[in-house]
Amino acid sequence: LLSRLPGTEARRIAYAMSLTGAVTPDAVYRIGLSLAMQLDAVPDRAFSDDPEQRVGAILNMSSSATRDEVLTGLEETDARFAESVRRAIFTFADIPARIEPRDTPKITRGLDQATLVLALTHARALGGASAEAADFILDNISQRMADGLREEVAETGKVKAKAGEDAMSAVIAAIRDLVAAGDMVMRQRGADDGED
Repeated sequence: LLSRLPGTEARRIAYAMSLTGAVTPDAVYRIGLSLAMQLDAVPDRAFSDDPEQRVGAILNMSSSATRDEVLTGLEETDARFAESVRRAIFTFADIPARIEPRDTPKITRGLDQATLVLALTHARALGGASAEAADFILDNISQRMADGLREEVAETGKVKAKAGEDAMSAVIAAIRDLVAAGDMVMRQRGADDGED
């Protein structure tokens, strides 16, 4: 423990130890009892995750309309908490910013192809960041597989919003499973620009 402390603190503790020659066992017991009581005074937490992590996990599985509405309301009530929740959320649109290109084949390997096609089709129809995420996936898998998926996306046509959202959620769930298993690591939001 001393080796992990700054030199000044380590010297102070070492000197203080030189003054403990006459300490009685009863005094040590009372000090230990006092420390134990302080530790017991910390209440047990009902949840292991922080509030923003729990809200983020719920919003990850919500539709984009619900997610946007809740985040807008949170920003009006508590902007700081809303920003923390935004950092905890991982949506389909976040894939390019948080997934390493080399990990993309792992994601597609663990997904049913029909689900992947629905997710890509819906994401492209949504446009913006979701379409960029679909392109990111297609650009970072084998050329042959990407060409096949592009053909299927073109043939699929319009996807119902619910089916598309479910498919995009399945992609996110597959990514979270890979992260939980230790098979890939997500970059933190803002890591490239020095925010984290």
